Amino acid sequence: MRGFFMINFVIVDDNKLQRKRISNIILNSMMSNKLDFNIQEFDDYSEQLCNFIHNASQDTIYILDLELPSGDGVDIARVIRNDNDNWISPIIIITVHTSMYYEVYKQRLQILDFIAKCDDIEKDLSENIDICLKMINKETTYRYKYKSVDYTININNIDYIQRDGRKTRIITSKEEYSQNISISEIKKKLPPYFVLSSKGVLINMKNVDRIDWSDLKVTFKDKKEGFIVSKSHRKEIDEYELV
Repeated sequence: MRGFFMINFVIVDDNKLQRKRISNIILNSMMSNKLDFNIQEFDDYSEQLCNFIHNASQDTIYILDLELPSGDGVDIARVIRNDNDNWISPIIIITVHTSMYYEVYKQRLQILDFIAKCDDIEKDLSENIDICLKMINKETTYRYKYKSVDYTININNIDYIQRDGRKTRIITSKEEYSQNISISEIKKKLPPYFVLSSKGVLINMKNVDRIDWSDLKVTFKDKKEGFIVSKSHRKEIDEYELV
């Protein structure tokens, strides 16, 4: 999968079917964004796993079974936090032993969540993945270089993007940026809620408050306005609103 960042997911569970189930939840959750991601699976607390943790970046999300043949998820969390001094990577525990909830949190290892296998793990884990991406700040950032200057923009702050001559203007709630990039290329680097609204314009549908089709004006939630929609692109906009 092509994207702007790489996220590593590490699943540790001795049950092959459970690993497959978790992997499918990750795949379904990550389909809606443009992030590169990789899934690593381990069936036990092992030297191989510890070596991986030691070399892994902090852009890694750990999903751990509490009980394993050679240890438990808390042991792995200690390796991540204490042995490797990694207090950024999110850690999620999945287990049938819900009675251990309080004991796990008492370890002060900054466990994000404790999910019971008997519950709806599809819903719970998907929500946790969204939280994880926010924690490591990868789903909300657009980075680029323009005239030898590096820029980092919070995607959620972008209202619209408009081609202007040879450059592309990126309009946020507070500032305006420029980049030498085509609309088609920048669209590939952004989430699917950036929709083509007219020739050379992408609008962030999450920031749209209303669209007046009588005068083709968009009003954003931050009160910015622009005549940046055309009726020829109404179908794409309406289709997004129906999702």
